[in-house]
Amino acid sequence: MNTGTTGTTSTTGTTSRGLRLALRVYPAAYRAECGEEITAVHTDATAGAGRLATARETAGVAAYGLRVRTGLTASGTAGRLLATTAPLAAAMALGQQLPVLWHLPQSWQTALPTAESPTNLRPEVVASAFPGALWLLVVAALLLRRWTTARTLAALAALAAIAQWFVQEQVTGTLMPGMPPDYLLLIMSAGEGVLWSLLVFAAPGDLLDSTIARRPRAAVPPALILGASLLLPDVGRLAITPATVVAVFGAGIPLALLSLASLHRGRLLPAAAGLVALPLALNLGLPYYAFFSWYSDQFGNLGLLADYLLAVTLVTLLTAAAVRVLRPTPEAPSLLVAE
Repeated sequence: MNTGTTGTTSTTGTTSRGLRLALRVYPAAYRAECGEEITAVHTDATAGAGRLATARETAGVAAYGLRVRTGLTASGTAGRLLATTAPLAAAMALGQQLPVLWHLPQSWQTALPTAESPTNLRPEVVASAFPGALWLLVVAALLLRRWTTARTLAALAALAAIAQWFVQEQVTGTLMPGMPPDYLLLIMSAGEGVLWSLLVFAAPGDLLDSTIARRPRAAVPPALILGASLLLPDVGRLAITPATVVAVFGAGIPLALLSLASLHRGRLLPAAAGLVALPLALNLGLPYYAFFSWYSDQFGNLGLLADYLLAVTLVTLLTAAAVRVLRPTPEAPSLLVAE
């Protein structure tokens, strides 16, 4: 197929150019094989549609092209791994938020201003409840097999976690003109939740429906993760010392390597469990990022955020490389197909 002339004749020239640009996101081989079919489907879907609907369809074409290029599809190992990880990530995130929801009535009562503490903390209490409420809805959507809804709610939970930090900065008076935001607090309060949200959001919805088994025992791994998450202390409140970090990473790195190695045998559940634990490990090492980077010296508070984002990027690239290298062998059994 000549991709340079691929377009749709049912819409305006601008939309046709947009579709051609969207098709460019796909790998050349995939574009040559399926470009005409994608164009035909796009043409049928946008026939008589307005500009907004056409733009949405075109964005969907580009988004799926990005999935194809990154391997986050039903046929890719990364997509299958994320489909296995999504329920575990939702369970882990909910477990971290359930104590906040449990103590919400008490927090609401004690948040009123007093003579000793004249600040009204109720806006902060309300903001802290939103991430947990959204994760409850995410888990409910997963149980009801509403994959698109679950992924959308997970994205909203990430935004709610960031909004919680912003409200906390406003209430405590930290966010003032001329004062830099407390990015350390942002990472400690929202970092893990945002990363778990990304794991859920990145999972291919079409694969979730076919790979999450319709049987009670399929709920056992998420339930175990939820229980473990309830028992884990909040990393942000730990007394982190070099000895603590060495002990955790000394045990965690071999386990992470072992979970990734399980990919080669087609066992995605151990790898998914290791992937879910990565946000906790990233936050645990937060005080020591500055040791490996000059950002904190150059940019101060903002430098710590840069260090964290750099660490997340490096871990993502290393994990993606490991998934690519350790993909299941052809004879490896698939443990994702429902019985």
